[in-house]
Amino acid sequence: MDDDSGAKPRVAILGLSLELYEHALPEAVARFADQFDRFASKIGTVASVVSGRLCFRREDIGRFVAQAEKEGVDALVVLPVSYTTSGTSRGPLTGTHLPVVIWNTQEAESFGPALTYDDVLMNHVTQGTQDLTSVLCRARRVFGMESGHFADATALTRLGDWLAAARTLTWARTCRVGILGRPFQDMDDFDVDEPLMASRWGPQTVHLEVEELAALLQQVDEADVAARVAEDARKYDVAPEVTPELHRTSAAIECALRRLVEEHCLDAFTMGFLDLVEDERCPTLPFLGINKLMGEGLGYAGEGDRMTAAHMAQAFRLCGAANFTEMFTIDYAADRVLMMHMQECNPALARSDRKVRLVRKDFWAPGVEPYVGMVFTLEPGPVTLTAVVPDGNGAFVYLAYETRIEDMVPLPEIDVPHWVVQLDEPVGDFLTRYSLAGGPHHLVSIPGHQSERLRKLAHLQGFGFRAL
Repeated sequence: MDDDSGAKPRVAILGLSLELYEHALPEAVARFADQFDRFASKIGTVASVVSGRLCFRREDIGRFVAQAEKEGVDALVVLPVSYTTSGTSRGPLTGTHLPVVIWNTQEAESFGPALTYDDVLMNHVTQGTQDLTSVLCRARRVFGMESGHFADATALTRLGDWLAAARTLTWARTCRVGILGRPFQDMDDFDVDEPLMASRWGPQTVHLEVEELAALLQQVDEADVAARVAEDARKYDVAPEVTPELHRTSAAIECALRRLVEEHCLDAFTMGFLDLVEDERCPTLPFLGINKLMGEGLGYAGEGDRMTAAHMAQAFRLCGAANFTEMFTIDYAADRVLMMHMQECNPALARSDRKVRLVRKDFWAPGVEPYVGMVFTLEPGPVTLTAVVPDGNGAFVYLAYETRIEDMVPLPEIDVPHWVVQLDEPVGDFLTRYSLAGGPHHLVSIPGHQSERLRKLAHLQGFGFRAL
């Protein structure tokens, strides 16, 4: 698990102009180069610029794109500074594996009665951009696209969203999802063709045996366990019923789980908890460790749901934070939904004015020792609920719904992480739309308004997107 979700996308900027201008308007070339530098510096506010070059000829474009591939950038930003012919760049842009994002911009913010031919010369980008985008569409070459003035902060933010989506697309091609045990039998809404998911989307499934976790549990360092317990005492509000031995058991299986994630280089994790329950070598369930790992950037979903775990992992990279959840109980009178699961929830998203509480949790299955669980609610504010479903045609669809988290303290009788979303419409209308769109019972929640970033990611991946 490599959490670099806060890093800027690494990009190479391919500037484009017309070869004819080198011969017919040589005095303009230096001015175009100066424009390119100014435009590229603004891109540097939303991305880390690895390289950039203004190109006029096909061979120079090909060499630059090949170099960008060697540099391993997250995206190729195409930046025309004047009219450019599509045939000059079509081959390199359709042939590269890099995500392509086109930035259609110019130096002038407006024009009026004093407009001159020189002003037009230095601000005639759009028609060349349209030449290129039309040809790329006909070639079925997916690309991102943003238009706006080069210094417009709002337009640059939208461009940054495209680049974050490109970075996430590139990362998802290497995502590793571990599944411990078997998926919950007959929970078919998250059933997935693993080879298809790997080839069409990227996440690769790593199958793990419970005996490996059990073996790692026997190897844990008691000093590491003690350090986890001491850290919990400093960070959390530990209830009196959490005895030292109980805490030690949960901390030990947390250490084993961390080793499992590290040794298999996992970006996301899911488990069939019944397999752990049935194995006497695992004394209890690793929910304490799962929650902490989610807080550190690990994607997760319950019951063996590899798709949602991968979707949460890429949501971390796309938006910087994410959570696993389900809709449980509906308040039809007040248009609210209670969100929770057995125990799993990201404590990094807990409301900031209260410490997360650690409590003793008994499990319903015989032979399973009590474990240390968490109790908290989430920071109030806007939130995006999202899910991923196969579309039946070899691709996937992202569903997204923007709502808000209610300002609340934990309900006194609910001793697991839980939170409530307050809708601005009849809750039944939303639930009906969600189910008609094929929404599964597992979701990812992302703080803030994130539908547009998800839409851009879906576009670059060639997936469907539906805002509910």
